[in-house]
Amino acid sequence: MNPASQDQETADKFASSWLNVYAAGVYSEEQFLEWIAPWTLGEIADQSVLELGCGSGALLVHTLKGKPARLVGVDLGDSVRRARELLAGTAAVIEKADLTDHTDLLRRFGTFDRVYCIGVLHHLKEPRRGFESLLLLTRPGGRFHGWVYAREGNALVRFTVEPLRRLAHRLPWWVNKYALALPLAVPFFLYSQLCRALTRAPGAEQLLPMFRYMLWISRREFRFHHHVAFDQLVSPQTAFIPRATVEQWLADPRIEPGSSYVILRNGNGWKFGGRIRAL
Repeated sequence: MNPASQDQETADKFASSWLNVYAAGVYSEEQFLEWIAPWTLGEIADQSVLELGCGSGALLVHTLKGKPARLVGVDLGDSVRRARELLAGTAAVIEKADLTDHTDLLRRFGTFDRVYCIGVLHHLKEPRRGFESLLLLTRPGGRFHGWVYAREGNALVRFTVEPLRRLAHRLPWWVNKYALALPLAVPFFLYSQLCRALTRAPGAEQLLPMFRYMLWISRREFRFHHHVAFDQLVSPQTAFIPRATVEQWLADPRIEPGSSYVILRNGNGWKFGGRIRAL
C-alpha cells in the first residue's frame, strides 16, 4: 500500500483542525524550546533545517528565530495552506508531501543539517517509516530529533481517553470539539490545577497519575487544555511508544555511536535523537 494512502485520513483530520479550529500561535516559544532540547536556537543558525509534519507552521515560526540558512516544512495535509499564510514574507518553504515517502522527499529536498519531527510519528500507521525519514533526510554528520507519546506514564490516557478517541475521530470536527473535547477539558483543567496546588505535598508525584505532565500544563490557560483534549480525540490512530522501541530505533548503524539520547519529557513522552555518521 502507498504510504501516503495509509496516513491521508490522519493528515486530513489534523488539517481540518488547523484550518477551522486551532490558533496558529497555540505553541509558545518556551514550549518549542523544551520540545527541541537538547538542541538550542543558537545551534540552528546558518544551518539547513527540515520539519517533518509541520501542520500549521506553529513550530516553524519559532525555528525561524534561530536564523537557519534554509528552512523547509512538509506536511501531507492541507494545513500547509495555513502554514504558508503564517510564514508569508519569510524565507521558509512549505510543501505538501508525505513524510514517509523517502524517495520523493530526497528527490525534492535533498538532505539537511538538522531534521526534526515533533508529535507526529505516533500518529502514523508505521511510525518506524517516519523515523527512517529522520535518518535518510539528515546529511552525514547532521543531527535529527523527535518527540513521541510514551507508553510509560500514559496509562490514564490509554485507558480513559483512547476508547473515546476511537469513536470521536469519526465525528464532524465541531461535534468532537464542543460536544466531547470541551466537557472533557473541564475535569482535565481542574485536575491539573489540583496537581499544581499539591506541588509540595509529600508523595503527590507517586500517588497522582501523570503528575509531572499536569504540573507542566497547569501553567497554561483552559483554552490550551481544550486544545490538547481535542488533539487527543481527533486522530484516527495513536500509538504510545515504549522506550525499548525508541532504543531499538536508535541502535541503527547509520547513527554515530555515543551520539544518541532518549529523554523522558514530563513523565509521558520520549525525546530522542542523535547524529548521522559522517562519511
